[in-house]
Amino acid sequence: MKKSSVDPYLLISFFVLMLIGIIMVYSASAFYARQYWGNNLFFLKRHLMWLFLGLIAMGMAYSFPFEKLKGYSAIPLFLGLAILFYAGIITRQRWVYWGPIHFQAVDVAKFTLILFFADSLSRKEKFLHRYADGLFPHLFYLMLMAALVLAQPDFSSAFMLILIGIIMLYVAPVRVQHLVFTGLAFVPPLIGVVLLSPYKLQRVVSFLNPEKDLKGAGYQVFQSLVSFGSGGITGVGFARSTQKMFYLPEAHTDFIFAIIGEELGLIGTLFVIGLFVVITVRGISIALRTTDRFTMYLTVGITSHFALYALINMMVTLRLAPATGLPLPFISYGGTALLFSCVYAGMLLRFSRETGKKPVRSGSPATKIYNWNQNRRESLQRVAPKKRRR
Repeated sequence: MKKSSVDPYLLISFFVLMLIGIIMVYSASAFYARQYWGNNLFFLKRHLMWLFLGLIAMGMAYSFPFEKLKGYSAIPLFLGLAILFYAGIITRQRWVYWGPIHFQAVDVAKFTLILFFADSLSRKEKFLHRYADGLFPHLFYLMLMAALVLAQPDFSSAFMLILIGIIMLYVAPVRVQHLVFTGLAFVPPLIGVVLLSPYKLQRVVSFLNPEKDLKGAGYQVFQSLVSFGSGGITGVGFARSTQKMFYLPEAHTDFIFAIIGEELGLIGTLFVIGLFVVITVRGISIALRTTDRFTMYLTVGITSHFALYALINMMVTLRLAPATGLPLPFISYGGTALLFSCVYAGMLLRFSRETGKKPVRSGSPATKIYNWNQNRRESLQRVAPKKRRR
């Protein structure tokens, strides 16, 4: 492919989100850090350390020739499964501690799953309309990985893992009815997991009616709404939030979007939402322009990651979804989630450079995706070889 410059909209969006993350992590954590750690820069320093490592990883991802991983993605997949097995079955915790190295297992596993799906789907497109030897093997690895994440236990991350996998499978030429029927088959087990876990059930109940337990399960969501209400249109001003003073728990992590709403108001929240919309739209544009199937599936998986995590995090803070504990990409207090977000950003920037200025198909984004996917699915199914009878 002819090389060109990276997508400027993506590049600006990523770095503006990182800058907002630095500013808001300091604002949301300074009071808490001073009270408990005696240093109002405690969390900011750690966030900057993770961001520094993330920028290095971002540069490495931008330079790495991912096309050379075609045919070898099963190796990182089994590595991801082994890490999840260690975390979910042996230690039964979300974080893996190996001496001075510690990381969240699901972030590593999610990366290996996206990589494996992109490789496998791109090589097996002609057989994906068949359930037994096309769709089922991918669903098996997806559900196995989700089950190991549930064992940690981490219901929210398992759910997000499934959503990203389903989106990648939908873009592939699989039969939609196969996906629908399989998805419906897994609804009762997921409901059972929620009903059998008092903690998860309490989250759902508090989401439906937080006013009944304002001092317990509904406290955090209620305080989040107070933050947005206090901010109004223009906000109370940077670093002037009162909710972060022990009223809103996890103000610098899962609920940092509420602090943005309080300090920067509706204008600030819409600006952040707009940045994630830009990333999503440009990611879709890259997927539609690329001629390499492996790159296309990778782009879909990465774009789904950014869009879903941002959407769910914001919905939780606005009481549009039950509390999940999922971070807001680039903005929530750092860790392996921030590190891998930087890796995904580097990959998207690389793919945007490789696609060049090839024109995108006409029509709205939704229409383009639907028509392109439907036409490709039908054409592949017409020319697909019939399964030999034994």
